Amino acid sequence: MNVNVATERKSLKVLIVEDTKTITNLLQVYLMGWGLEFVDAPNGAVGLNKAREYRPDLIISDVQMPEMDGFALCAAVRADSNLHDTPFMLLTSLKDDASRKKGQLVGASAFLNKPVSVDDLRSKVRDMLKLPATK
Repeated sequence: MNVNVATERKSLKVLIVEDTKTITNLLQVYLMGWGLEFVDAPNGAVGLNKAREYRPDLIISDVQMPEMDGFALCAAVRADSNLHDTPFMLLTSLKDDASRKKGQLVGASAFLNKPVSVDDLRSKVRDMLKLPATK
């Protein structure tokens, strides 16, 4: 039997945790072209449950959200033995050094400011997921 390896490649899952649906949709549009599978959550508490259920290859999270913010979500992911190695990107409108340091302390892999640059986002995601450049 000759099995085509390309058809067996699983699509990479990206969990987007963002309380603004418009931004969630925009991030998905920005990341089209790699055949990624998207899962979304409106806050960190739901995001943590979805991360445990779907085991994403990357988590992109807003910082300021109701119920559980992005810092707390990142810390919870890092504390979970099944998720602790998952690349984690924080997106925020907070521009102060203390917020950036807090992101590093909780274990964020990347920290991007909103409004996010499409090129910066794609570059970070490409590096974290080891994706090829797209046209």
